[in-house]
Amino acid sequence: MIDPVRIVLGRSPAPRVFLALTLASCLLVCACGKGDDDAKDDQPVAVATLVLQPRTVPLVSEFTGRTDSESTVELRARISGFLKKINFVEGSLVKKGDLLFVIDPVEQQNTLARTSADVARDKAQLDYARKERARFEALVKQGAVSQQEYDAKVTNERQLAASVAAAAATASEARVNLGYTRVLAPQDGRIGKSNFKVGDLVNPGENSLLATISATDNFTVTFNITERDYLYVAKEYVEAKAKGAEYKPQPATVVLADGSVYPHQGFIDMADRAIDPSTGTLPVRAVFPNPDGIIKPGLFAKVRIEGGVAQNALLVPEQAISDVQGNKIVFVVDKDGKAQSRPVTFGRRVEAAFLAEKGLAPGETIIVDGWQKVRSGTPVVAAPVPPAAPAGQPAAQQAAPAAGQGGQSGS
Repeated sequence: MIDPVRIVLGRSPAPRVFLALTLASCLLVCACGKGDDDAKDDQPVAVATLVLQPRTVPLVSEFTGRTDSESTVELRARISGFLKKINFVEGSLVKKGDLLFVIDPVEQQNTLARTSADVARDKAQLDYARKERARFEALVKQGAVSQQEYDAKVTNERQLAASVAAAAATASEARVNLGYTRVLAPQDGRIGKSNFKVGDLVNPGENSLLATISATDNFTVTFNITERDYLYVAKEYVEAKAKGAEYKPQPATVVLADGSVYPHQGFIDMADRAIDPSTGTLPVRAVFPNPDGIIKPGLFAKVRIEGGVAQNALLVPEQAISDVQGNKIVFVVDKDGKAQSRPVTFGRRVEAAFLAEKGLAPGETIIVDGWQKVRSGTPVVAAPVPPAAPAGQPAAQQAAPAAGQGGQSGS
């Protein structure tokens, strides 16, 4: 009789032994791998930490933008003609009413003379037609002429009156065009380079720009603020208005590209009507005096706006904050020296940090750098870093209290 078991397993026990050894090896490798992972989880991770200390923080917001003239006017050709004269020095200051360009006026003078003659001719014909109509009016009453003849005289008089009005309008237009041959400065300011030379043909239209004048008394800086910043400002305004406070323009300071602070303070004079949906920001403009005319359009500038003072504020560096599906997370080092993730609500931005509103307490240690390598429960080795100085305060003043917090940061 055939043994079905021997058919399945074979005649020798060697395959069974080999199979058992293979399974045992796999189990051993898996167990060792798990042990290695557990060992890695138990290894402390080196991180940079910061002890949160409440501070008085000036709420100074800084925005970047470009300077511009408060008023810029483009001088454009309104009629066709050859440029006869340029009456200014490029880049110089000009006064309102100064003669800047002269376009050859001969063609416009001839047009005005012709249309004026047309007006005189039509007026003479109208004067004769009125006399004719008056004479026929008396004759029709006497029955010497027909009513039809009289109506024809009335119609002729009205047509000539219309011709006089049309000719007068044409002459008026010619007079205006003649005035366009003299381009005057519409405002005080600094004029730029001329886009044409004497003898060039100029025409109205897209390529009609002769030069540009920028006012120098004031300059503006336009910048964008976030929705969050706008809402803070709006709430402060509503609260101040409810308390009966008098509205005052928001002061502003400019920092120029060389790092110097512009000596003349300005103020916010415009906020756009709507948030730009493509950027989520609101365009805002500040205006500043420019008594020396030094500031030119197009300079890079930073606008600083003071928004009061935050008492007992906890500042969290931006680099310590992670974003998980729209939620802001900060890793805190607990009393056992382990990292714990903590959801936090933040308020206004202060330079490279944010004000913590909910989720953190004074004296807690947060991970500033290296949080990417940990998860909740990971042991850490803390290396304390000094807090950054808030706007308007020297960094040295902030480093002193941090030096005494090294032991706490390593907890």
